[in-house]
Order: sequence, then structure tokens, then C-alpha cells
Amino acid sequence: MLTGARRRPYVFAHYFTPFPLSLDNLPARTDYYCTEYLNPNGEANKYLKVGGYLRDRPLPLPRYSNSGYKERALAVEILRARTIGIDGFGVDIMQLNKGAQWDDVMRVYTVAEHVLPDFTILAEPDMSALAGASVEQMVAAIRVIAGKKNAFRTSDGNLAIAPFYAENVRQGYWTDVLRGAAAAGVNVTLVPILLDPSKAGDFRPITNTLSFWGIRTPTESTEKGGWEDHALTTFESSGADVMIPVAPQDSRPKDSKFWEAANSSLFREQWSQVLSRNPSYVQIVTWNDYSETTHVAPSVGTQFAFYDLAAYYIEWAKLGKPPPIMRDSIIFFHRRQIFSTARASTPETPMTNIGAEPTVNEIEMIGFLTAPAIMQINVDGKEYTSNAVAGLNVLRVPATPGTPTFTILRNGTSVVNVTSTTPIVAVGNVQDPTYIGGTSTRTPISLECSH
Repeated sequence: MLTGARRRPYVFAHYFTPFPLSLDNLPARTDYYCTEYLNPNGEANKYLKVGGYLRDRPLPLPRYSNSGYKERALAVEILRARTIGIDGFGVDIMQLNKGAQWDDVMRVYTVAEHVLPDFTILAEPDMSALAGASVEQMVAAIRVIAGKKNAFRTSDGNLAIAPFYAENVRQGYWTDVLRGAAAAGVNVTLVPILLDPSKAGDFRPITNTLSFWGIRTPTESTEKGGWEDHALTTFESSGADVMIPVAPQDSRPKDSKFWEAANSSLFREQWSQVLSRNPSYVQIVTWNDYSETTHVAPSVGTQFAFYDLAAYYIEWAKLGKPPPIMRDSIIFFHRRQIFSTARASTPETPMTNIGAEPTVNEIEMIGFLTAPAIMQINVDGKEYTSNAVAGLNVLRVPATPGTPTFTILRNGTSVVNVTSTTPIVAVGNVQDPTYIGGTSTRTPISLECSH
């Protein structure tokens, strides 16, 4: 466990307040996630044509007393994040100065300061929602945030503000915000998070730190001269500090679209950019946006798979070398179904793969080995094996209907074995390209919703 020592890079995870661990403090089987968000008929059939709003949800918590349950649940998330070496949350801000979502943002600052005073919060105004916000409104919000002891500040003491989709406002807007904040006694370092990295030149006169939301396919993440390589090279060649985004997957049922992540390939490839470039900052995109399935927080579907894999790469990035493997272990990923667009037992709007990576259906085993061994996957009566060396090893095989089992063999003896708790089916009730997972080091937590 890392203790938050400020070793480069400083790691944030993007926190999305609409999806806390508990929305209503009800038993998990009958809470809003189960009855409305995961239910195709939920919210008065609002998302029936796409099979429901979400495909995954946070791991359930025990019920708390009604007073303070939101704060208690948020404290759990902050402690979980710090346990794997995350230094702070980049909190998505969709309202300024008033409203329920603004109150949720303020709660993040308050709880973090109470639970872990050095767990910092980076303000990320969401300009897809705040495109109409005036300079005066933004400055007023910045003044409030500047009063928070745990608001993230750069080494020169400036308050950092990292607007998502920063280019979605008029030219000169952020110059006016910086000038207005300075006049109010708050010096700000702007960290624009761009959807279009080609807009970076518009921001260089007012900032020395740049970021972007990132690409969502493995090949485009690392291909020399490709989308992400070009963006990062452009940023670095301008002399800017960079915050590199890292995402596990991206699937959006509400929009009927997804990008092929190829199990954990996207996540591992984007961490490889971090390891090779040694940026000042990393932002995991996201901690908990279940509507885009980009979460690394422990969930019913992914369990602790992306969470534990993130822990390994965060420590590697901060140590500058792969962390020592103290015991043999397994992380695995697969889909719940053999996915094909429009293939479901109920009619839905087809989910379209809009990325450059072709759709694949595979099972993946990541073996963390203390010494050479054989990695083995069994599914549907078929056995697949691969010779593996000490360290991190990956075995990917074709997915078929059945329940996969994963084994590490050494000298003919099984040293680690884990079976998925979720069978792969030929056709799902709804279209679901989500990659779920599990590990050999944790007891799986299951949940069956009561619709």
C-alpha cells in the first residue's frame, strides 16, 4: 500500500458525483441502482430501448443510519482510493455556487478533509454542462474552492482548476477567469482537459500544464504517430507539463455506443504511456462513472479487477520499476456474453462499436508470478495453456459460452486457481459489451437485483 507520498506522478481519479456508493441508503437488492438504473424498465421505461441506463453498479454497502450515510459512503471511497496510491479526486463540477450537485461537490471536499487531510481534490468544472456560465459565476466558485484546505495546489501555491472540455467556451473566457480570480486574491493554474488536443495552442499563452480526455482503444493509445502519441508528443514538445489520462474501458448503453477495449488491453496500454513518459500527473478516467462504464472503483461487475490492476501500475509509476510480486495471483476479465451488435434476447437499439479497434470476444488471464509457471484457462471443455515467466503475464483465448476457470501450475501442481462467478452466455438479455472481472486474492461479492 502506498501512503500518498508525493512521488511523481501525482495520481488523480475523476470522481463523478451522480454515482455514489449509495443513492438512497436502501438494501442493495431494492435500491435505486437495482430497481431503476439496472432495470430495463426502470425510470418509467426511460431507457427501455437501450436495455436500461447502466450495466454495472458499485459494490453494495451495509446500511448506515440515515443521518450521515452519504458522508460515510464517501469516506469509504476516499479510503479505497488512497489504499491503491491515488493522491486525490478530480471532482466533476456541473453546477456553480448552488444546487444539489454543487452541494455534492462541497461534500467531497469536506469528507476528504475529515478522513484524509492530504487527499487533495482537483476542481474540474464540466464545460459540457457549464458552457453558459459567466466569468463572474466561475470566479465566485473558484473563490469558494480556494477556501478549502485540501483543494489541490501546484508547487508554487497556485490553486489548480482543470476544466473538462475547456475549449467549449468563447476565446478569451479563461483569460478573463484567471484575471478575475487574481483580482479576487486567488492565483490560479489552469489545467485544461481537452476533448480536441489540437486546441492546445489556444491555451499555451495562459498555462504550462495540459491534459486531454483520451482515446478508448488499445491501438490508438500507443501506436507511434497515432492519436494519443501525437497529442502527447505535441504537448511535450511545447514544453508543457502533462496530465495523462488512463481509462479501463468505455461503454455507454444510454448512447448505444462503445469502444473495444480488448479486456484490460486499453488500461495496460495507457499505463504504458505513463511509464514511458513519466508525466507530472495522471488522471484515471474514471473512478466511478458507471454511465460510461469507465470506472475502476470496485463494482459488482468488475469486482476488484481494474482496481487491483491500477494499484500495480500506480506503484510501478511511482517507484520507477515494477513492484515486487510477493505471491502468485490472478486477475481475469471477460464479457458476460458473446457480444455482437444488436444481439440480445429483447429488441434494442443496436450498440455500435465506434472505435478503430474491431470487436473481439476473448477471455483474459493476467498472472502475477513469483517464478516461471504455466498459465491455464479452461472453458466449455477446452483447455488453453501458456508458459509464463516471473512477473506480469497475459493469456487471452477465444470466448465461448461457459464458466471460465483460471489456474497457475508449477511443477505440475496447481498453486492458484479461481473460477469466474459469472458464466458467459451465447445471447444476453440485453446488449452488454462491458468487461467484467475478478481476482484470486479476494472473495467475490455477488448481488441479484430484485426488480
